[in-house]
Amino acid sequence: MLPCDPQVQDSLPAGTLIDDRYRLVRLLRKGGMGEIYAGEHVHTHKRVAIKLLREPWSREPITRERFKREAQATSQIVHEHIVETLDFGVTPEGVCYLVMELLYGEDLQATLLREGRLPLRRAADIVQQICSALAEAHRHGIIHRDLKPANCFRVGFRGVQDFIKLIDFGIAKRLPRGVDNISQESVALTAEGTIMGTSFYMAPEQSTGGPIDHRIDVYAAGVVLFQLVTGKLPFRGPTAADTYRQILTADVPSARKLAPEAELPAAVDELFRKALHKRPERRFASMDELAAAIAAVVAAKDRSKGDSAAGAVRAAAAESRRGLQLVGTVALMAALVTALVIALVMGR
Repeated sequence: MLPCDPQVQDSLPAGTLIDDRYRLVRLLRKGGMGEIYAGEHVHTHKRVAIKLLREPWSREPITRERFKREAQATSQIVHEHIVETLDFGVTPEGVCYLVMELLYGEDLQATLLREGRLPLRRAADIVQQICSALAEAHRHGIIHRDLKPANCFRVGFRGVQDFIKLIDFGIAKRLPRGVDNISQESVALTAEGTIMGTSFYMAPEQSTGGPIDHRIDVYAAGVVLFQLVTGKLPFRGPTAADTYRQILTADVPSARKLAPEAELPAAVDELFRKALHKRPERRFASMDELAAAIAAVVAAKDRSKGDSAAGAVRAAAAESRRGLQLVGTVALMAALVTALVIALVMGR
C-alpha cells in the first residue's frame, strides 16, 4: 500500500503505539471512516499495514461489526491474490484496528490514470487473477461488494509485473449458504434497500438496494475489464442519477467502438453483454466461468493475429512465386534469343 499521497496529513503522529504492540510509521490512505498506516510490530519489527476505525465510527455498533467482519472474511480466505490479515483488536480506548500485510506498489486506479488503457492480454491476466481471488471468496460464501480498480493492488512479486492483491473487504457480505462460524447478526448488517458500493461498478440489483448474491462481483469484474481495455467506464452520466439510469436501462456499449485502436476481437463485445447483463441469471454463473470466457477472447485475438500473419506469409510466398516465374520466363526468352543468334551465325 505504498506509496501514498504526500498531501495526505497524518491523523495520528508517527510513533503512536496501538495496543502496545504496533507502532505507526506513516499514513498511507485516509477514508471516510478510517485510515491505513504503515507500521511495525514493536517486538519483531515486522513491517505491516494497520487499518484504524476512526471516532466516532469506532464506537458505532454496526460499523464496528462490519470492521470485525472484514477481519474475519480476509483471515478465513487464504489466497495468494487476497491481502493477508495478520491481527485484529480493540485498544483500551475503544479504537478498532486491523493488521494486514504491507503491500508495495500501486492500485489499478493509479495505473489507469497513468496509462489510459491496457492491452487486452495484460488486462485479461489482471482480471483473471481477480476472478481467481473472488472465486475463492465465493466458495466461503463471501461477496466483496465493492470491487473496483482502487481495491485491486499491483505488487511486484516473483518478477511478475502485475501480481494482483484484492483489498478492502470493508463492506463484504456473507451469504446465508456460506460457512456458519460468523454470527447470523453479521449476515444481516445491511438491510434490504440499503445501497452500498461504488456506483460505476454496481450491478442493477445492487444499485437499487435489492437482493444480491455473488453475481454482483461478476458484474463488477466485467466493468473493471471493460475499463482496463477501453480506458472508459461502460456507464457514466454527468450526475449520479444519470449513471444509475444508464446502469438500469442502457445497453452495454461496444468496447470495440469505444477503443478501435485496441483492435479488440468481436468476441469481446459478446463477453461484456453477458457479464454486464441487467438480469443476474443471464450473466456468467461464476467467477470461474467469467475467467474461462476471458481466456477464450484472448485466444480469439491470438487466432486473428495468427490468421493475419499466415495471410501475410501466403501473400509473400505467392509474390515470391510470381517473381520466380517472371525470372524463369525472362531466362527462357534470353536462351531462345541466344539460340536464334547462334543459328543465324552458323547459317552464314
